[in-house]
Amino acid sequence: MDRARRRKFGQNFLDVPTAIAIAGDLPASEGEAVLEIGPGHGALTEHLLNRGVELTAVEIDEQCVAVLNEKFADRKNFHIENIDFLKFDLQKFLDEHEKPWVTGNLPYNVSTAIIAGLMPRLHLTKGFMGMVQLEVAERICASPCSSNYGSLSVLVSAFADTQILRKIGPEHFTPKPNVDSATMLLTPRANALQAPEGFFDFVRAAFTQKRKTLANSFGRPYDKKKIQEAIELLDYPTTVRAEELSPEQFLEFYRVIVQGA
Repeated sequence: MDRARRRKFGQNFLDVPTAIAIAGDLPASEGEAVLEIGPGHGALTEHLLNRGVELTAVEIDEQCVAVLNEKFADRKNFHIENIDFLKFDLQKFLDEHEKPWVTGNLPYNVSTAIIAGLMPRLHLTKGFMGMVQLEVAERICASPCSSNYGSLSVLVSAFADTQILRKIGPEHFTPKPNVDSATMLLTPRANALQAPEGFFDFVRAAFTQKRKTLANSFGRPYDKKKIQEAIELLDYPTTVRAEELSPEQFLEFYRVIVQGA
């Protein structure tokens, strides 16, 4: 595959030992449905199919689709859709497959968008296990009061319990990326937040200037006086910053400011 094509689709291909190890980390049983995002040339796919799962792959690149169709032509448990995952009808798939696993070596350039889009439907799956850039994994799995904690951390932890499984260096890919990668496991929270429309936009606004105190980190359209009043009402320290609030505290804060509750 030529360099321009790899850059266009954000493709880096795993070596066999690493693919085997990652496939072994997916806690799926024989006969269970698995949705694989961006299978590439099927390094992970092959070892998942060998475990007897019913695998549906979603691949944007028609050249990779041709390779996969030829490679797995005799596998009755293999299905493929040639489409950008961000345009894939995920809800239809979830309606047709009870509690599937979702997995994949996510393209770096769209991994955040894919994870963010999956979260509100995570409860309809058994979870996500896959690879992203290490920096993204650390942001996703970060806890309050840590340097990596941000709006993405709040979004994911509102719906999922998170865990980094493996850190994977560039030497395990062809071509070698300029960054480290990591696999992570995201499983549905038993008590996922019931977030109203607009809540995550509010959270993103809170982190716009994360080095400032919460009273000063918001821009328009949020009224600074209301924010200060909410901080006092909830008995937060006047020096509190966005990175110190848990998802539950953010929801409480949102309701006081926006819903007056």
